[in-house]
Amino acid sequence: MEFSFEFIKRFTEHLGTLLGPSCEIVVHDFTGDLEHTIVHIVNGQVSGREIGGCPTNLFFENLASLPEKANYFSEYYTTTDDGRTIRSSTTFLTDDNGNLVGSICVNMDITAMVGFASVLQNLMGSGIQMPGGISNERFARNVQELMDHYLSEVEQRFGKSAAQMDKSEKLQALAFLDERGVLQIAKAHVRLCEFFDISKYTLYNYLDEVRRDAAACGKEEEPEQ
Repeated sequence: MEFSFEFIKRFTEHLGTLLGPSCEIVVHDFTGDLEHTIVHIVNGQVSGREIGGCPTNLFFENLASLPEKANYFSEYYTTTDDGRTIRSSTTFLTDDNGNLVGSICVNMDITAMVGFASVLQNLMGSGIQMPGGISNERFARNVQELMDHYLSEVEQRFGKSAAQMDKSEKLQALAFLDERGVLQIAKAHVRLCEFFDISKYTLYNYLDEVRRDAAACGKEEEPEQ
């Protein structure tokens, strides 16, 4: 049974009304430009995103294996930068050949409920389990904001600006960024060249070295048959 986009749009609008303004529902289309995948959003004030926005960092970091990780994305928690707790569930949409074509993401801001549960926990002892927030999802409004997050994280990890890094540190930083799918972002190489103050030629030489080392490590870890 196939569902049209108009049906999905109408269904998510009704669901958003039912669940209230703390529940954001986002419809992504992955068949086109991966920097502007949001084609419909309900209660976008939860994450501050809008139509034409990009997917979160988790999409780029898990792009090669998203359908296989469906169970993981059925329920997960995020602690946002401003301290809110978001309970999320993502359903992936595939075509008849099993190719990933989109997703429907439900993000519920449960900060107030967690606060209330905390009060109950103080009254009832350890009888209530608090959700464990994960801070590795970023609800970026666009890919530039997402890139800013990754590059800031790199400098925090090394405790210095990119301009102060030597070649070895730049290789480690690029390996970190490559593992997270940053190079999937269109024109990421332009931003990375500026960030590391290197040429495009040097960037791709560094990436080749990083990926060769990663492939070699992968082969070493393979068990003998």
